[in-house]
Amino acid sequence: MSQEKNIVTIKVVVEEKDLSKEVSKTYDRLSKNVSIPGFRKGRTPKKVLDLRFGKEAILAESMEEMIPSILRELTNDYDLDLIEDPDVKVDTLKEGQDVEITVVFEVEPEVTLADLSEINVTLNKMVVTDEVVDKAVEDLRREHSSLKTVYRKSSLGDVVVADYTTVVVDSDGQELVSHPAETHSFELNSEGLKPEIMDVLTAVEIGEERDAEVTIDQDYRDEKLAGKTAKYHFSVKEVQERVLPDLDDDFAKKVMGDDGEISSLKDKVREQIQIRMDEEGRRVAETEMISKAVEGSSVEVPVSMIERQKAHIVKSYEERNEPSPSGDDIYKKAEADVKEFLVLEAYGKDLGVDISKEDLDEEFTRLSGLYGIAVDTVRKALLKDKDRINGMANEIRLRKTLSAMMEKVNIEENKLN
Repeated sequence: MSQEKNIVTIKVVVEEKDLSKEVSKTYDRLSKNVSIPGFRKGRTPKKVLDLRFGKEAILAESMEEMIPSILRELTNDYDLDLIEDPDVKVDTLKEGQDVEITVVFEVEPEVTLADLSEINVTLNKMVVTDEVVDKAVEDLRREHSSLKTVYRKSSLGDVVVADYTTVVVDSDGQELVSHPAETHSFELNSEGLKPEIMDVLTAVEIGEERDAEVTIDQDYRDEKLAGKTAKYHFSVKEVQERVLPDLDDDFAKKVMGDDGEISSLKDKVREQIQIRMDEEGRRVAETEMISKAVEGSSVEVPVSMIERQKAHIVKSYEERNEPSPSGDDIYKKAEADVKEFLVLEAYGKDLGVDISKEDLDEEFTRLSGLYGIAVDTVRKALLKDKDRINGMANEIRLRKTLSAMMEKVNIEENKLN
């Protein structure tokens, strides 16, 4: 055995007697499964099989049958954590002789971990104010509101239904792209609309027509349109007013279920907001911890892992139909991604993180509640999909690793209003 960085090379000798046993199994299997004129299945002589398939091919097939068990034994005996399928080379393969093979494993590199007890992180604890609760209740009223057609000029908060066309022109006024008329509902608020469109659709009535020009953002995904002018023509079909529900028990039941009461609605809303804020504060603290732990740890990141992550990043940009960053930027991001993965994996092992049947059952139950599907149905569906169950197991392991790490670092709580 020899090792250079994270590449482990092991020479293995397969004794002739072990290979002979496997060769006999191969002859038996071929004899039972292959139809050869003049011979019954299971009765074909070895010499005939040699003529049909070739003695060397039968020998090679026998060796291939042995390799998976050899790899399992090597992986267990040497306690190897593989990051890629091993490369196997048969050095000598002759009948009646021992077989020599060389196996090259790419294993996880050694990681020198930062001392978690020396890492300080800030955990923000948000106080849910009455103003935050009131706004959340108003948002709930908007979610459960209805729209009523009105015959007046539109104003802030209304919805304008209009047919509109779009033409994009260059600096010389030449048309680049045009879109036919389509109907859309425009909500008059500062969050969802470009200011130019907001302005022309405010104070309009049914039947009016308006025009607007908008400069397309420079970072727009289609480079040939970035920075160009989009011309819109609107034909107003309807003005709608949003009608909010009354704050009564009926509204509380819509939000909280059959047991809902308006008297407890704000308390429930406050509780849910506090849970979300605590979770967000925890995520921010974990992100700070990860950054400091990775920075303080050292590992020689394998180039092969960087290249695989780089290919994954490029593919993700292609799937989103977005231009990818420069090669250097992608390489640096890929290297950072892999280092973080290796460091967190090493912390998980160092802290004794493992996944139990109870962990999986909890996740099945969570998904069951999330999608409204029976737990057994979720379990059966996921257990049939190896990739999904592995992905779920990795997510659970990561959560447990981060939780275990947070118990070791120094946390300073910071109360925020």
